[in-house]
Amino acid sequence: MRDVYIIGTGIHPWMGFSEQVFADFAAVAVDGALKDADIEWQKIQAIMAGIFIYGGNAGHLSGQYLESIFGETGIPVVNVYNACATGSASIRMAYNSIAAGETDTALAFGADVSPKGFLTAKSDNAVQDRDVIRWKMGGLPNPIYWALECRKRMEKYDTTEEDLALVKVLMSEYGSKNAHARFKKTYSLEEVLNSVYVCDPLRLYEICPVSTGAAAVIVTADKELIAKADNPVKINATTMGSAMYGDPTIRISALSCPSVAEAPMLSESYSASRQAYEKAGIGPEDIDLLELPDNSSWHYLVYLETCGFCGEGEADKMLRDGLTKIGGKLPVNPSGGFSSHGEALSAQALWQVIECSNQLRGRCGERQVEGAKVAMAQTYGLMGNSGTTILSV
Repeated sequence: MRDVYIIGTGIHPWMGFSEQVFADFAAVAVDGALKDADIEWQKIQAIMAGIFIYGGNAGHLSGQYLESIFGETGIPVVNVYNACATGSASIRMAYNSIAAGETDTALAFGADVSPKGFLTAKSDNAVQDRDVIRWKMGGLPNPIYWALECRKRMEKYDTTEEDLALVKVLMSEYGSKNAHARFKKTYSLEEVLNSVYVCDPLRLYEICPVSTGAAAVIVTADKELIAKADNPVKINATTMGSAMYGDPTIRISALSCPSVAEAPMLSESYSASRQAYEKAGIGPEDIDLLELPDNSSWHYLVYLETCGFCGEGEADKMLRDGLTKIGGKLPVNPSGGFSSHGEALSAQALWQVIECSNQLRGRCGERQVEGAKVAMAQTYGLMGNSGTTILSV
């Protein structure tokens, strides 16, 4: 297996709902990645494209639609969907293609124009699509699942409403300094605690909305391209995990969970992160900064535990003690996280990788984690999808 490096990245800043064609957002991100890598489109030998699930036939063939903008060159184009972990799947496929010697240089990208309001079922076929059933039977948007798990946490570990609010306070501080963030307002603890409940115990400012955005990453094993790149970043591991039987998490789309835990919480992410540690030959203690999926304040806390950065119930103290701040033991989401950006399904995992890459390349200005050498991006999607990417310089 060959060493694989990120040599170019591009982002279309996150924003609200748009009537603009998703491929136009993708084009901005891809053009940025090509310029960052200082290469021509013809150097791309494979495209791993995140499917835009709400885009009909065009969204399912997003890679071909991108080619119609930049040029059709006959290369392999694979369109992939793993819910909110779609970006993780696309960069993993690009990495594996290059590491195995099938191609030298590949593009992974995702672009999403999320619908207004909550993420809803992708079809109306209740026979084939279980997600339709959860909407018709229970009318359960994603925050209900997060709130149920958060309430369980509060009962078990004494997590407080102040802990949940503090996550948003910290994320808003970083998001205000990120040019790509959708939300740049900073919030005080009082402002967060005075925001309305969306689903008790989670308040409006403690969950992320859906967003529009695009992200693109160019990866290569071509020594000439690596040599001329601006601070190339090595991919030490990029993995995908799925759920384990007996996981006590109430999984999105399901209407129940096992009564007796026989697997870890968020087992898909437990699996992805452990695979990544093994492949990279490191442990969580070696990570200098972490981008995790803070879909809600509950996620911020539980993911520190799921991925092995502390024991069960210990994340609250890490937060309160300032260990997760920039300058702390483990800076978490110096990007401002999903809290400051929102979810753009097929793009968000790639955006997390780019944020980690930018930190390792020293490009983050006021948000820079000084001396960072190893970074980890972790994301997850419904029905047991998760991806972990570990990078280093």
